[in-house]
Amino acid sequence: MKKLMLIALLLLSGALVNAQNNFHEKKVTVLPTSQLSINGDTNINKFECVFDTEYLNKGKKVYYSRRDSIMKFTGAILVLNTQGFDCGNKGINQDFHDLIKSDEYPEIHLEINRVRLRTSEFGVATICITMAGKQKYYEVPINIKDGKIAEFQGELELNIKDFGLEPPKKLFGIIVVKDDIEINFDLKVKK
Repeated sequence: MKKLMLIALLLLSGALVNAQNNFHEKKVTVLPTSQLSINGDTNINKFECVFDTEYLNKGKKVYYSRRDSIMKFTGAILVLNTQGFDCGNKGINQDFHDLIKSDEYPEIHLEINRVRLRTSEFGVATICITMAGKQKYYEVPINIKDGKIAEFQGELELNIKDFGLEPPKKLFGIIVVKDDIEINFDLKVKK
């Protein structure tokens, strides 16, 4: 959910490191070898919903500027079609889609606003997640591997109630999904 794949766009640090002050344009593509999952717990078991990267748009133009260790972005939005999530079985898939209200809100948007580079291999991204019609900002630590194919890894914990979502209860309340979920991402980006 954290449009963590957007983080890939945001973290184009290597190619963007030399830019100063003015906004520059760069076309980037999140590769199908990328991975994104949402993990959660119930009072009985754990679940993992994996995003199929084939649901991503191909290339996207991103605008960025850099001053010292701060990179700012415009247009670095990763759109996740909620139908791209697979939780392993039909029942859990349905519960997940009910939870995130995918019939009413078929997309989750992850927008990277800026990245504060701490080293050439580590930074903190400020992202805006739009889910179920609500927006929330998060600071996400990310690991960066630069090259022709850049790689951005990280995880973000969030509370689903931040988005006005209520965890489902099953079997008359015997099985309850916990409020906190974790988004894990390993995004590979072609610059």
